[in-house]
Amino acid sequence: MRLPLPRRVVTAALVGPLLLAGCRGEDPAPPPPVASETPAEEPEPEPEAEPEPEPEPTARAPLSGTLLTDEGAAVLAERPVLITKVENSPQARPQAGLDHADVVLEELVEGGVTRFIAILHSDLPDDVGPVRSGRPVDVAIGSGFGESVFVYSGARAQVQGMLRASPMVLLEEGAPGVRRVSDRRPPHNVFIRPAEVLAAGIERGAGPFSVAPWAFADEAPDGALACAADSTGCTDPGASITVPMSRSNRTGWTYDAAAELYRRDQNGQASTVTGSGRIGAANVVVLATRHYTDGCCDTNGAPYSETDVIGEDVAIILRDGQRFDARWRKTAADQPLELLGPGGEPFQLKPGPTWIHLPSSEVVAGM
Repeated sequence: MRLPLPRRVVTAALVGPLLLAGCRGEDPAPPPPVASETPAEEPEPEPEAEPEPEPEPTARAPLSGTLLTDEGAAVLAERPVLITKVENSPQARPQAGLDHADVVLEELVEGGVTRFIAILHSDLPDDVGPVRSGRPVDVAIGSGFGESVFVYSGARAQVQGMLRASPMVLLEEGAPGVRRVSDRRPPHNVFIRPAEVLAAGIERGAGPFSVAPWAFADEAPDGALACAADSTGCTDPGASITVPMSRSNRTGWTYDAAAELYRRDQNGQASTVTGSGRIGAANVVVLATRHYTDGCCDTNGAPYSETDVIGEDVAIILRDGQRFDARWRKTAADQPLELLGPGGEPFQLKPGPTWIHLPSSEVVAGM
């Protein structure tokens, strides 16, 4: 019979194997790493991506000469010219959309008042108006822009025949985009939505326009008029101009040097348009034209006042605060209106809106 071992012997038996394990050379567990006193370097931030460069303008708008990107030029290359008659009687003011037109022509009608031929291409506002009746001068002007869209509010039978024989696509009240507004009284309440009437005109055969009829340059040409060195009381010829369209209607322009534009006034009062825009012209052009009466009669019994723009005569052009003597020429209704320098070369307009006035040659001779 085996006797139990003493307690100290049991303990030794348990400890022995541990001591033997240590003697066999097994590595103890490694100590925990000591933190370095030098902090790890932060990774370099990723470089920011370079922004895409803005597209460089490569072309000019045909009627304003303003620079266009390839995308903008492609849009205008597919767009017809939009022409409309805008009233300028006191009941029509303030008009809508004139500050967006590439070109505006001012003609004399009955009673000494004037009307505008607004030509839009590069910029289409929400509204233009009030729109009034067509005249023979509209055929002579509008036919020079190819298969344009012409929007008007009625015309006498003789003029309707002339309009139908022109290359323009005609739209009157009842066409898409032509409507009467409720906040103005007839007949001063016909307005158009340019995008809608252009779409309707294209459906009816209007074609794109892309051939610039005029020359444009950022710098003014040589030959500006100036006061003589020994003159007294001479004012800067290009600082302002007054165009007496009639005894009761005087259009004035004053150069705004800060905006580099001319500002329009009507009989001494600043011209206004609806919305927050202002009328500004990069070029003010005055053409000596022939006035005549044709047909009878308007609602007041007066014969119709008309303007002839086929032919050639003198012109006055203002740009960049300077005044130039020039000439104009239009050989036929379907040919462009040419603006020429003293030597017969194309006059270089400033890029931007152009306003053209059509007073009589007698009036221009006194200017």
